[in-house]
Amino acid sequence: SSGINAEYGVICPGSIKKVNTSKMAFKIMENTNFFLTAGVEQLGIPKSELFQTVDLYEGTNMTQVLWGLTAVARYARRKNKDLPALGPDLSARNERNFDEATLNKGQSIVGMQAGGFKGANQEGMTFGRPRAL
Repeated sequence: SSGINAEYGVICPGSIKKVNTSKMAFKIMENTNFFLTAGVEQLGIPKSELFQTVDLYEGTNMTQVLWGLTAVARYARRKNKDLPALGPDLSARNERNFDEATLNKGQSIVGMQAGGFKGANQEGMTFGRPRAL
């Protein structure tokens, strides 16, 4: 657990003020809590994307732990592109402002659900064995 905090110190220097070196359970869990708190405060990771301290310590919900570590990697790369990637980067907001004329052009387009399939349907198609009556 102190290893995680050391790695996090590379991601956000100075964000974790104290790292316990004791092997006692509550001190190890406190280190994990420091890591999670720093992730939320420094990187802006939503709490819903992180894991609970007990998940890592007891190894009960390792899927959520992996998701949480991946979230830390995504949010850390947003802050510092020089860090190695672990999974995809976070998407950036891309707002668009269309004028009224551009928005109205969409009103004249007939969508594919409105008969654009030239009469194609599922008539005569069977999937699997027919039902015996």
